[in-house]
Amino acid sequence: MKCTISVWEGTMLNLKRWTAAVLCAALGLGLSACTLKTPANVMTVDGVQVPAGVYLMYQLSAYTEAESLVEDGATVQDGQIEGRDAVDWVHEKTVEDLRRWVWIDREFEAQGLKLEGDELTEAQSQAASHYEATADWYADNGIGAASYETFYLTETKYQMLYEAWAETAHKISLEDAEAYMDEHYVNISSLVLPVSDDEGNQATDEARNQIDTYARELTDALNAGGTLSELAEETVKKACEAVGRTYDEESTLSSLMMTGFASDDSNGYFSEEVVQALRDQDVGYAMLQTELSAPVIYQRVANYADDEEFESMYYVQIENLMKQEQYQQLATEGSSGYAVEEDASAVKTYAVKNIKEME
Repeated sequence: MKCTISVWEGTMLNLKRWTAAVLCAALGLGLSACTLKTPANVMTVDGVQVPAGVYLMYQLSAYTEAESLVEDGATVQDGQIEGRDAVDWVHEKTVEDLRRWVWIDREFEAQGLKLEGDELTEAQSQAASHYEATADWYADNGIGAASYETFYLTETKYQMLYEAWAETAHKISLEDAEAYMDEHYVNISSLVLPVSDDEGNQATDEARNQIDTYARELTDALNAGGTLSELAEETVKKACEAVGRTYDEESTLSSLMMTGFASDDSNGYFSEEVVQALRDQDVGYAMLQTELSAPVIYQRVANYADDEEFESMYYVQIENLMKQEQYQQLATEGSSGYAVEEDASAVKTYAVKNIKEME
């Protein structure tokens, strides 16, 4: 089974985007009435006051992102990200995004763009719909509908800015796009060998040992130059025979094999341990895990067969992703010099430790 970028684009590629759709999806798409009344403002960014509701919205966005980055299975409240306390990382990310929040409105005006008429009505309707989806959680975190709408409309403006810029941005070469994909993505094939019979009875110790032996032999054959697509079927048939399971030519192999991408932002279907082990290896390298309930063989495979396949299947999405990153960098550079003056009391009032988890 071949998993292409188009299948998991919404969960992998889109993680890099700073668009309303991404942030809303990450946050659960919903808000309710603000329950925290004071202080009204938390900081100023280049002279622009940041209302508490907007601050809390971007803080919650940063917190949600941190949950996927915290190290060693810890929580945001007590974990670390890139060697820093995760709580500090959330605050720094919140401030960075609020600089960008100010930059978006200024750049939108400078470019002469307008969010009005049907576009504005549609964006407001979407904001209201998203607000209603998980109202209690956002109410618990002090974020109101008006604050959410402000956030949503700003991210809508950012998407409009990006699209206007992308229309005139230079085209990215096929070679550069391929290099980007090869640097940031790892394509992995996996095979789980069966360890139960047709009635679900688990393999005897003797049968399991035999199946583990088959798994080691297949792994050695893969590292000698074979591929799972070529060699998996024979091994699966032997494992089925050892455990007393019927091999169905149409469904058995496909149900046990899977191919998918892991990226800098997501491990996809695979564990971090497996992704890191394969990322550092050449295409064709295979590894075996026998400590699981069933032996699993993993092999790093090529991201694409040739230039033609890359161009037809991946180029457009990779080019879009690269352009999004370029524009994100422009936004960061444009806003990084903004002076920030924090109200220490307000920041303490709205501390990361007070964030309520979604029930």
